[in-house]
Amino acid sequence: MISILEKIGKAICHSRHLSDLVITEDQQVSIHKLFISATMDSESLDLWGEIVDLHAEDLKIVFIDESRDVIHPREGVPGQKHYITITYNEIPGILRLFTLEGWRTFLLQDSKLCRYKHIYGLFITEGFQTISWYVHPWKEIQPVSVGDATAITKPSVTKSIIKCYSTTFLPPDAIAPWILETCSEKTDEAIKIWKLLGCRELLKCFANELFFADEMMVGLAGKPPRKIAFGDETAALPAFDIIQESAKWIFLEGNETELKHTFLSSELAREWPSDLNFCEGVMLRLSSALESARLMYKAHIRTGGKDTMKSLGDLRKTLAEDTQKIIQQSRDLSSTLWKDMALVISVLVIRYSLDAVKSVGLQNIYALVFFAIAVYIVISYGMSVYINRKTISLLERVRTTWRTKLYGFLDEQDYQELARQPVKDAMESYCRVERMTSTVVILLVIILLITACSEFWSISTFYRSVHAWFSELASPL
Repeated sequence: MISILEKIGKAICHSRHLSDLVITEDQQVSIHKLFISATMDSESLDLWGEIVDLHAEDLKIVFIDESRDVIHPREGVPGQKHYITITYNEIPGILRLFTLEGWRTFLLQDSKLCRYKHIYGLFITEGFQTISWYVHPWKEIQPVSVGDATAITKPSVTKSIIKCYSTTFLPPDAIAPWILETCSEKTDEAIKIWKLLGCRELLKCFANELFFADEMMVGLAGKPPRKIAFGDETAALPAFDIIQESAKWIFLEGNETELKHTFLSSELAREWPSDLNFCEGVMLRLSSALESARLMYKAHIRTGGKDTMKSLGDLRKTLAEDTQKIIQQSRDLSSTLWKDMALVISVLVIRYSLDAVKSVGLQNIYALVFFAIAVYIVISYGMSVYINRKTISLLERVRTTWRTKLYGFLDEQDYQELARQPVKDAMESYCRVERMTSTVVILLVIILLITACSEFWSISTFYRSVHAWFSELASPL
């Protein structure tokens, strides 16, 4: 069974032999509209009558005669003017087109090119893919797209680096719709139209200036500067592949788009044939100009490598200093711990060496001394740990800022190997030292507190009191 889309395609194809045929196809807000007018013969009326009889739910078809009355196509009079309007609702991210006229109209509307992810055409026999769209043959009224149909819109790069002095001769907003992802060796009429318009749009992106003076003109800011007539993009069509390659190199490969654009335009201007317009001269100059521009860019990168090496040296020096600071904090913690232990041991030695001459009245004094030393150790050690952690946190915030502001040229893997891993190893070492010293400090404080309590109760008495207290708690159970 022939689908309604196949019948519409057959009817449009048959109508093309009519001398006064008019076809317009465009998107109006969320409604897509196809309008056809022609003086129709009986065969055309029969074909459109079969279409109307199928009653497609998604398509609204209105057939009007010469008197502007809505009729069925089979009621039309052969040899008279008839008008057909087909409308349907758009699907977000998906464009559906009936005719090559609608395809060309869409490609000329720069503001709409990035609204869609999938494009279906009734006239398309071979699909293809650009960076921005997937283009498919239209076989179902409600096509099922593959993957996410949400189009990605990016700010224009071309209009920020190209001076425009005309409202009608402008570079494209986006490069992605004009860069082919699949093989270019296709003969479908749709891709031929796309290639021709793509050559025109991408060639405008290679100029430094666009203006209109009786005809479309481009300016190249080189030595010497050039003012060249744009010409007919058909002349540049044989250079389609090198045009694509040049546009990819400037706008899609890496950063420094403006610098690469300047290099290419300067090389184009340097030996431009004076008797050729822009589209004709590109055939002769673009390939060699691209090669020269790439060499110039590589030389620029090598020159900038000195600054890169200096920045890497500064990064290594700074990170070494930070690592040493963290290691020094570990040593300071250990040093503080041994000082505290020496203080505890000294007091204990003094306490028990004077045991023979100790009077009962001194017990309270020793207890207070032990307790005061325990408090001192806790406060001293706690302040040291607090200060160290604050310092480490500050260093980490500074490194995070450096990562994006100063060392953005490093990729994530290189930065991890050169910067993050050494600091991470030093931090792990510090954390191990902190855990060990904290354990020792806690034990020292406990010893001091028990010793202070022993000035009032002997260890055995203290043990019996604690045991009795736990026994009383457990007795009700």
